[in-house]
Amino acid sequence: MQRFFEDWTTEKMAEARADLPGVVPILPLAAMESHGPHLPLGTDAILAREMVYLVDERADDDWPGVFLPVQNFGVSTEHTHFAGTIDLGWRTMGETIFAIGRSLERAGFTKMALVNAHGGNAAMMGQISVDLRAKTGLLAATCSWLRFGFPDGLLPAGEISDGIHGGAVETSLMLHFRPDLVHFERMGVFHSRQAEMREENRYLTAHGRLGFGWMSDDLNPAGVVGDSSLAEPEIGRAIAEHQADAFITFIDEVAAFDVARRIGDQP
Repeated sequence: MQRFFEDWTTEKMAEARADLPGVVPILPLAAMESHGPHLPLGTDAILAREMVYLVDERADDDWPGVFLPVQNFGVSTEHTHFAGTIDLGWRTMGETIFAIGRSLERAGFTKMALVNAHGGNAAMMGQISVDLRAKTGLLAATCSWLRFGFPDGLLPAGEISDGIHGGAVETSLMLHFRPDLVHFERMGVFHSRQAEMREENRYLTAHGRLGFGWMSDDLNPAGVVGDSSLAEPEIGRAIAEHQADAFITFIDEVAAFDVARRIGDQP
């Protein structure tokens, strides 16, 4: 099966209609936005694209996933104080994803997956997945690359929890995939107010299980947080391979999931 949706022909799609319920179209979501002085505007889009290629390399030939083109623009409202950020807003982005899902259902697919490379898309992604189920019957599974976790011992726990934008994780991934786009001389420590709030407050932090709506310069004046000086290409490779393998399993599980089955039914 061809792994990339854009390579199919309309004739092949029509001929395969009976088999499409066993195929999971995957829509990678990204963003185009400020990533501090050391990373390019397209960091999320670049990483999303590279992860697609990595999954393609590591998945078996009969893997049921088919990749749609990466959505390079997303919900980047929190970064609009910085030059180069392109923000579709949650309404436009949500309507776009819904239209894509509706078109897939019309073609004969019964499931799709949204895989996210940018935190600002998360709330919208969750709501649109419910709308698709309610209004079209399509099952839209949702995930984010980073939610698949990290190999043990690569980075300090505080960096993983607080360095959420341009920190060691994203910088390591970029050093692995596209070191030519990383400005090494501008890497450094961008402290997040999140850490201060954790020390000062019992409950209130900017993000996590409890939080508030924030702009990126609420966390750091540079609009980026984390210790990019910890980044290494080997760390990026380990993270990417770990998350790619987990994602492959996730899509296998989505494909195998019986949407019609109810509690108490025999598998």
